[in-house]
Amino acid sequence: MTRMAKGSRSRSRLALVLTGAVICALAYPTAKAQAGPFEEGVEFFQGGHYRWALEKFIEAADQAPREPQRRWYLAETYRLLGDGPAAAQVYRQVLQMAPQSPLATAARRALESLGEPALATTQVPFQTRGASVLVPARVNGQQVGYFILDTGATFTTVSRLVAGTLGIPSSGGSVNLATASGVIQAPLALLEEVDVGGAVARHVPAVIHDLPNAPPTIVGLLGLSFLERFRVNLDLSSGLLTLESGR
Repeated sequence: MTRMAKGSRSRSRLALVLTGAVICALAYPTAKAQAGPFEEGVEFFQGGHYRWALEKFIEAADQAPREPQRRWYLAETYRLLGDGPAAAQVYRQVLQMAPQSPLATAARRALESLGEPALATTQVPFQTRGASVLVPARVNGQQVGYFILDTGATFTTVSRLVAGTLGIPSSGGSVNLATASGVIQAPLALLEEVDVGGAVARHVPAVIHDLPNAPPTIVGLLGLSFLERFRVNLDLSSGLLTLESGR
């Protein structure tokens, strides 16, 4: 009886994977005219090379952050590598991006199989400094200080001191930033993890840049490269920032 129960669970998990793969193939056919990181990731994925696929899907999701198919494959890869929490987070992003799509239906089933809720809500107390809203955050597992919440900033930023202390390298690219002294070039980086009160985003594009006249406790901006992973509500009366993922 025990062997039959285990076999049944294994067949259920396999059916879930196959169902998700079929849905992806039907709903979002892969373009093969020109191989980019997403197409390369799919080839690695189909060949069972999940760690190589993960690198490609991270790059592909960064190139098209609002494309749910890329997030789906990223979530599936995390799941197959045994990283359930990371998979659950990305499945919820699929739910946010395309809540009525076949991918969303498959994402809900995947979350259920992982024992994860489809909706995750985190409330974070914040402080104010003048007109700025400050929230504490951990970067790559380390508490680094406060970030200024900035919904107008495309990228999250970290100071050069934080980048150096945590060993965060430049990804090789750069962006132009308008400062009081003129336009400067700042290096791009990829943060493995940003954690704001338990709301975690993996592989967050960021800029290494020192905020002018910021005290040592303020180490960067929390921009859209983090915030777009969540639905954001700022309640000034209660002093709480609510970050919600999934639905």
